[in-house]
Amino acid sequence: MNSFLKAVLIFLVLVAAFFLLGLLFWLYHCHCCGRQNPQQGEASSAPLNRATSEPQRPRGKYPPFQVPKEDYNKDHPRIVPTGPQRGTLAPTVQGSKLLQIQKQKPAGGAGNPVVVTQYNPQGTSASVGTPPDPNAARNGNVIMLSYNTRVMLSTNGGTSYTELDPTTIFPSGPTNDAAGNPLDKGLCCDQIIRYAPQIDRFVWLMQFCGTGTGGCLTGINKVRIASASTQDVVNGAGATGWTYWDLASATFNLGTTTMDYPDLSIGDNFLYFSADAVSQGLLVVRIPLNEIRDSQTINMGYTSSSDGTKTDGSTAYGSHISQNPGDTVFWAGSPKNTQLRVFSMAESSNQYSSRDIDIDSWPNGTITLNAPDGVDNFSFGWPGNAITGATRRTNTEVWFAWNTSSNANFKNAHVEVVEINTSNFSKIAQWQIWNDSYAFVDPYLATNGNGEVGIGLAWGAANTNYMSHAVGILGDFIVWYPELSAASPVASQIRLGDYFSVSRNPSNSLLYDASGYAVLKQPAPATGWYFDPYYIQFGQDSVAKGGSSGLH
Repeated sequence: MNSFLKAVLIFLVLVAAFFLLGLLFWLYHCHCCGRQNPQQGEASSAPLNRATSEPQRPRGKYPPFQVPKEDYNKDHPRIVPTGPQRGTLAPTVQGSKLLQIQKQKPAGGAGNPVVVTQYNPQGTSASVGTPPDPNAARNGNVIMLSYNTRVMLSTNGGTSYTELDPTTIFPSGPTNDAAGNPLDKGLCCDQIIRYAPQIDRFVWLMQFCGTGTGGCLTGINKVRIASASTQDVVNGAGATGWTYWDLASATFNLGTTTMDYPDLSIGDNFLYFSADAVSQGLLVVRIPLNEIRDSQTINMGYTSSSDGTKTDGSTAYGSHISQNPGDTVFWAGSPKNTQLRVFSMAESSNQYSSRDIDIDSWPNGTITLNAPDGVDNFSFGWPGNAITGATRRTNTEVWFAWNTSSNANFKNAHVEVVEINTSNFSKIAQWQIWNDSYAFVDPYLATNGNGEVGIGLAWGAANTNYMSHAVGILGDFIVWYPELSAASPVASQIRLGDYFSVSRNPSNSLLYDASGYAVLKQPAPATGWYFDPYYIQFGQDSVAKGGSSGLH
C-alpha cells in the first residue's frame, strides 16, 4: 500500500472513531443524563439521588422546649419572569360566587351544594403563632389538627380536643454533632400531618430552626418525620407509640442550606416529602411506606434542588407536591408566566422528569389587598406565584393552581388553574377562580373518590372584608366560608397563609377533611385579636347530608 492510500485509510479510521465517540456521548447524555434543552412537551430526566435514615423512638416524657417565634421565618417568593403575551389576560370562565356555608341552598346556586358535616373551631384554647399554618388529618374518630408547633388531638370524633406539645413527646431542643457543632436550633416552624390508609399510620412532620443568624431560615437544619398507628395514637393520647426519623440538610447534600415550607403526600407505595432548599429550589423526596410501617431504616430517593439543569427545583421554589398521586407524584413551577414546567416521579422508575408546557399568560404583578383597617394582608408576599395547589385528578390528569395578580381585566388577585393531560403532557384547559368583588389566593387542592377536586383557599374584599378561609369543589363556581375574620393579624409583618390543607377522607372517599382559620377580636373587655384554627369536613349535599342542607 502506497503512503497516500495509507494516509487516507488512517484519516477514515480516525473520522469513524470520532463519530463513534460522539454517538456514544450523545446516547449517554440524552438517555442517562436527560436532555437539557427539550422541545415543547419533551422530557428532561435525571436519576434520583439516594439517602438513608435510622429509626428512633422517644424515651419517656421530655421537658418542654421554648420554640423560636414564627415571625423569624421570613422567606421571599421567587419572581416569575414575564414572557411574550399569549392569550388575552382576561377571564375564560364565569366568576366564582362566595357564600356562607351554613345557609340553605341559595337562589342560582348549585343544586347539590357543598355542606359541612363537621366544624370544630378551637378558639382561644389553641396556642397559635403567626401565621397558624393549620394542617389536619383524620382516620375514624381520631383527628389531628396542627398549627405552628402545637397539635390538637381528638380521639372521639371531634367532640373534644386535647392540645399536644411535640417538645414533650420528642427531643426537640438544639442538637450538635459528635464534635459539638450545631445541627439545628430546635423545633421552630411548620408542621404537616397526613394519614396513610395503606399502612394505618399518621405521619407527622416537624421543621427545626436553622443554625444561622437572623432567623430560622439560614444555616443547616433538619425535619423530623414521625409515624404512629391509629390505635397507638388512641392508646397513648398522642404521647407514645411514635417512631421518628431525623432528616438533616446533610442527608440531602444541601451543604449549609435550610429546609423550609414542607409538604407531604401519600402515594400507592411511597410517602412523598417536599421542602424548599432556601433561596435555591424545591427538594422532593420519596420514602417507602412499608419501611415507615415497619419502623425500620428508610431508603430514600430524592431530587436536585438546584444544579443548573431543567430537572432541578429552582423554578418550583415554594410549590407543593400533588395530593392523591397514586403511582406518580407531580409538581410544577413557572419558568415564565407563559409556561409550566411539570415534574413527575413514577413509583416504577428511579428517575424523575420535567417537561415545559406552553400555557396562556397570567397576570404576575404585585398582589395587594387592603383590609378594612387599611392593612395590606399581602404585604409579606409569600408564597408569591408558587404553585401551591396540585392534585392528580385521574390517571391521565393533574391539576395545578396558584396566585395571580389583578390587571385591567381582573379587579382583584385571583387563582389560576391549569389542567394537564399526563398521557401526552398537553394543556387540557386553563381557567380562573375570580370575582370582581373579592380576591382569592393561596389554593390547596385534593381529589375525592369521584375524581372531583376540592379546594381550600383564602379570600377577602378590599376595604370591606378581612381575609378569611373558604372551601369548595371545583366546577360549580362557588366557594363557601364557615367563619368571617374580624381583624388583621398585626404583628412584626403581616402574614397570610401559609397553609390551608385539604385531603380525601379515608372513611368516606367522597368527603374532604380540611383546615383553616379566622382572625377574631378578643372578647371585651380584652383588646387585640387572636387566631381561631379549625378542623372542617365538607362534601356535596347528596353525599354528606343525604339530601338535606345546612350546618351539622
